[in-house]
Amino acid sequence: MIIRMAKVEIVGPKQDLLSTLDLLHSRGIFQPDPQLMERVELAEDEQLQTLVLDENELRERSFFQGLQERVTNLLELLPEVNNGISPLQPLPVMGLLDELVDQHLATARDLVRSLNECRRNAEDLQHDLSFWEALEPLLENLPKNSNLELFGVTIRDSRQLHNLDSLLQERTQGRCYISSTTTTDGTLIGLIATDKAMADGLRQALTAEKVPELSLPEELVGLPLPQRIMALHDQLKTQLGQCNQIEGRLVDISRRWRPIYRRALVWLEERLALYRATATAYTTRLCFIIQGWMANHDVARLQDDLNRFFSGRVVLEQLAILEEDLDQVPVMLRNPGYFAPFEILSRLLPLPKYSSYDPTPLIGLFFPVLFGMILGDIGYGLILLLLAFFLARHFPAHKLTSDIGKVLGIAALYTLIFGILYGELFGDLGATWLGLHPVWFDRGKAVVPMIVFSLTVGVVHILLGMTLGALTELRRHQPRKALVKLAMLVAVILMVLALVGWFYPQSWLSTGPLLIGVGILMPVLIAAEGLLAPLELLKTMGNIISYVRIMAIGFSSILLAVVANRLGGMTGDIMVGILVGGTLHAFNLLLGVFAPTVHSLRLHYVEFFSKFLDLGGRRFEPWQKRHP
Repeated sequence: MIIRMAKVEIVGPKQDLLSTLDLLHSRGIFQPDPQLMERVELAEDEQLQTLVLDENELRERSFFQGLQERVTNLLELLPEVNNGISPLQPLPVMGLLDELVDQHLATARDLVRSLNECRRNAEDLQHDLSFWEALEPLLENLPKNSNLELFGVTIRDSRQLHNLDSLLQERTQGRCYISSTTTTDGTLIGLIATDKAMADGLRQALTAEKVPELSLPEELVGLPLPQRIMALHDQLKTQLGQCNQIEGRLVDISRRWRPIYRRALVWLEERLALYRATATAYTTRLCFIIQGWMANHDVARLQDDLNRFFSGRVVLEQLAILEEDLDQVPVMLRNPGYFAPFEILSRLLPLPKYSSYDPTPLIGLFFPVLFGMILGDIGYGLILLLLAFFLARHFPAHKLTSDIGKVLGIAALYTLIFGILYGELFGDLGATWLGLHPVWFDRGKAVVPMIVFSLTVGVVHILLGMTLGALTELRRHQPRKALVKLAMLVAVILMVLALVGWFYPQSWLSTGPLLIGVGILMPVLIAAEGLLAPLELLKTMGNIISYVRIMAIGFSSILLAVVANRLGGMTGDIMVGILVGGTLHAFNLLLGVFAPTVHSLRLHYVEFFSKFLDLGGRRFEPWQKRHP
């Protein structure tokens, strides 16, 4: 349902404005609306203007903005730690925090800079280590000669490796050994071994051929390959230890100071929000005026709070909601227990306007019924009921999943009810095995009665929508439009009765007088709505005919279920039959959830809601304080 809203005006001395705004923020029940101030009437000697902050207030706002920026920068640098909320009140220590934040910010920046550099060095060492560890197995194939110089190179591809091998053999007269391997990241690397006397010339040749040598810290260049790897391991361990130390210092600062600064930041944001909120207030020479919206049931509570905090200096007055305000009134929806889960379906639409209706209760009443009418199978209903129970039981904290489970559960109950009325249990399986008979009629055979039933539901649904449309116009103080909608409603009723008399001539209904009644109403409708009136009447009759889809989709479901049973029985093997039939029934159930949902919602959104629902409302968004 749409909560009844109140238009209120709050007036008080200018010096109490910030305190009043703080109270409104803390209550979280008031939404300001500066546009309402355009219609405020004042005495001739008074002039209404937006609030201009004085010098002290501007200085304070600037101070808070600067402090907010620095605290925000500090919190971005400090790691997240689960250390609760500080009980310290920020306001008394703002001066101290202003001094401390610069120190902590400088320290944190230095530590973060050092940590980033340390991590880059560790990454470089890890990268080098991965290369040299990949080369280590190649040592086994080298001759045992202490006069060998070993160094690694990065090779572009196998072709370059071949050319490099030829070049090195030529330069060293065959006194050079090269082998290759691939690192974990797919890089091709080589290990070159040659006499120490030829090492410098060989490096020059590699440079000329643009073959890069694997880099190493200077202190490791002269070490044998195994010792290089051990030294790299030691350096990496030392580097990671330094990183941990730096990170630990950041964590210590965060654990001690982050709760304080986080609470201070929330306070600063709220304080600055008050200054921004002053833009919604207007002033005279002595007073401030704020107008806005709140739930009607909260007005008395806010009046009591204002009287208690300001001793009558700040006054709240409830104003009349004028006709020109109706499109401006914000909308707040609230539905009781049964209807609350169905908000997931109404939220697919924009908000209704304040003068319209909340579609949620109507969806809650009719959607499960239409769903059950379409699916209407005891077996499918039981499966959906178990699925709904599983979702509601295992995901109680996840509102969306829990609401889906509740909606599915209610729809499953109606599926069971109509399944009993139709006598369906996995199609005709109940009739074949259990002797199940329909309580009402077999919709697989009684096509015409099902069509009549579907159209009857459509007539009731559409007429209800048209009635709500007339009531909506009355709520908007538009009696002429309400009478036109009532005339259209009567015309539709006469048309429906005329059609019933046409198809059932044995009934007491006489087609002729009913059509004469439609003919009498038509000039009235044309005079009020123009030449579109006959088209609107035909459109409404088409809306009613759309409800035949209830029969059509349900009929296709029962046919697919029967086909599944027949194919399962034709396999000649009970296990194969169960597999085939179960697969087809699972597919039919999937369609049985999707199709009734889509088409039931379509009948609501397109046929039903178009008769009365006016969308495009503003969401009620009251001032609220953040919590640290």
